[in-house]
Amino acid sequence: MTQFITVEEHFLSDHLPDDEHNIAKPPAISAAAKEKLREIGKVRLQSMDENNIKFGVISHLVAAADPSVCRSINDDMHARVSEHPNRFAAFGILSMYDPASAAVELERCVRDLGFVGALIPTHLPDGTFYDTPKFYPVFEAAQKLDVPIYLHPTYSSPAVKKLLYDGPYPDDVALALSGWCGGFYYENGLHILRLFASGLFDRYPRLKIMIGHTGEMLPYMLERNLEYTAWWSNASSRKRDLREVWDNNIWMSTSGSYHLSPMACLLRVTKPQRVLYAVDYPMGSNEQGKKFLEDLRKSGLVSEEDWECIAWKNARDLLRLNV
Repeated sequence: MTQFITVEEHFLSDHLPDDEHNIAKPPAISAAAKEKLREIGKVRLQSMDENNIKFGVISHLVAAADPSVCRSINDDMHARVSEHPNRFAAFGILSMYDPASAAVELERCVRDLGFVGALIPTHLPDGTFYDTPKFYPVFEAAQKLDVPIYLHPTYSSPAVKKLLYDGPYPDDVALALSGWCGGFYYENGLHILRLFASGLFDRYPRLKIMIGHTGEMLPYMLERNLEYTAWWSNASSRKRDLREVWDNNIWMSTSGSYHLSPMACLLRVTKPQRVLYAVDYPMGSNEQGKKFLEDLRKSGLVSEEDWECIAWKNARDLLRLNV
């Protein structure tokens, strides 16, 4: 039976301060999920075994943490995954407040800790995206190290939440709209378009960016955006158009998305070799993920060879996993 590789499975370290930038708080994270987040061992491995998961890439929950905190978390994560080297790899956590130190920490994570990339929040707590030269050191380091940067959604800034998501309903509904019912996908997808608009992928043509949720809404509008980005006033100065960037610099995971309709849309505009399996454990369940892969296999949307690529081969190749 095919053994899967998952690429967005989360962890919560005791080294993360319990402050306003800690995403692990109700109602986003239940008490049961929080308990599972802190464990990388027997319980997690049993769930993986029961659902055909051979190997998982662990990443810390997104957080806006200082460089020293990120370093401590990465050391903690390294110690945990090293107890099961045949089952786990890791993405580092970086302090995007300080891009220069984040680049140094990324290099330490890859060269010294054996991590396979980094997972970072899609913007700072104030809503700042990473499309200005201030953040170039992180992307330059990622290209140099030949590892991906995984852009993971985070909550909208207070100003954006107030403007776009607060309304005549309870605050927990507004929080959901700014997060897992809307803002996560909109803002992460927008970030990809902003990085493209800034010329980042011309500057770093071998940069590898990963996003989740079956493409963060981008596949649905990709063909329209391919047309309209060609009309931008800076289009003639770009070396590579959006199609070339999409095909060569962006990888999509299935994290938290267990439905065939968005997958069908993604596969209409994306090479199967750019799609990777992820569960988003423990917020998502390995049982849901397994059923989704089984449904995909029977759906006729992909060939058997492409299904194998999505289930595990693409992750092995992108992250150079020895599995």
